[in-house]
Amino acid sequence: MPPKFTLEKILVRAQLRAALKRVLLIAFYFPPRNHVASYRTGCFAKYLPENGWLPTVICQDWPADGRDSDPNFVGKIPDEVKIVRVPQPPYRTFYERMVVRKLLPYVSPHFAPHLWSQKATEAITQLCRETQFDAIWATSDPIVTMGLASQAAKRINKPWIADLRDTYSLVPFGSWYKRPIWAYHERRLCRDANAVAIVSPTWAREISPKIGKQVHVIENGYDPALFPTGVQPDKSIFTISYTGSIVRLENPNLFMDGLRVALSSGTIPRDKIEVRFYGPSVEQINETCPGALETLPVKSYPKVPHKQVIEIQQKSAALLLLTCTDHPGVLPAKIFDYLGAKRPILLAPDDGGDACDIVRRTGAGEITSTPQEIAAVLTKWYAEWKQTGDIKLSRNEQAVEHYSRRDQTRRLAALLDSLSPVR
Repeated sequence: MPPKFTLEKILVRAQLRAALKRVLLIAFYFPPRNHVASYRTGCFAKYLPENGWLPTVICQDWPADGRDSDPNFVGKIPDEVKIVRVPQPPYRTFYERMVVRKLLPYVSPHFAPHLWSQKATEAITQLCRETQFDAIWATSDPIVTMGLASQAAKRINKPWIADLRDTYSLVPFGSWYKRPIWAYHERRLCRDANAVAIVSPTWAREISPKIGKQVHVIENGYDPALFPTGVQPDKSIFTISYTGSIVRLENPNLFMDGLRVALSSGTIPRDKIEVRFYGPSVEQINETCPGALETLPVKSYPKVPHKQVIEIQQKSAALLLLTCTDHPGVLPAKIFDYLGAKRPILLAPDDGGDACDIVRRTGAGEITSTPQEIAAVLTKWYAEWKQTGDIKLSRNEQAVEHYSRRDQTRRLAALLDSLSPVR
């Protein structure tokens, strides 16, 4: 009897697999690499089979025992999802080290790193021989993924989606002399794509006229399956946590000034509050906030695995979010795990951008713009935490659900269906 049941189960799974449409996901970053970009593609690969699409993934190889490796980064990816990991070939000759590695990227950045893209092209070509794909999806940065997708889509005559997590066309990251070249090819590839998706509404509005087509919004998000239930904040000390890197456009000094105001007023005892940064180095904090580590209850901790980050967020009394002034379309990916952790968010400053809009619509925290406003929120939250051990918010859970990875994957599947409605 057990063998018969097993055979029936295998047959049912085979039938379900055959009914799914096929999509090739091209991503440079993918689990187990502990990188924010891996989160997006990993969860799409995880949840697309629930939405009628069976993905095959092409990505950079990242050894399980390598630096920043996190085997539980997105949890369990279905066994049916094929993952082809392409290692980076070494640069051996003088020509490869000087011309291919350093000069050629400025000629064709959409295939850089070139030795890796050559190997990836070979792997994609073989996969296209073995599998009848219905569509291709590629996420950038780096833009090599879009170059590979455009090339493969023409070869097999199938539609492809350009997915932008960052954009050289709108945000000043990378070297000033490099940025215009990469931005040109980014826009060119987006024009070539059958559909374009991006991670923030502001960016969608700003880049659409630059590429001459509609741009769909599929934000980053949080995966509820990774968040354990029933976790309570630490009641021994009022903890405000910041998880992830501090990018050049973010400035924690406004928050530090607010913390100083709260401490100087005496409403929060210095030994009852601690601000913890997980990810930024001591040197980075000292550079952005000189003297903060020495004069304020601020501590720096190293980068930790994603599962531990979630635990830290859930056990914190509150979570700190910094906006990127003058760049309202920048949505720090940490905001979404903050939503999943269900801890109040203190956002600073109010830049009128997409991050502020999310906090307002979800009711997930407080938005501040001055040291006095920050001090007032900290004082109010500390008093409530001291009395009850927690801070209650009137969150709009339906609005929060919009940013779950499952909901986002449904939106991606709908976009794929619009490009390839029948098989």
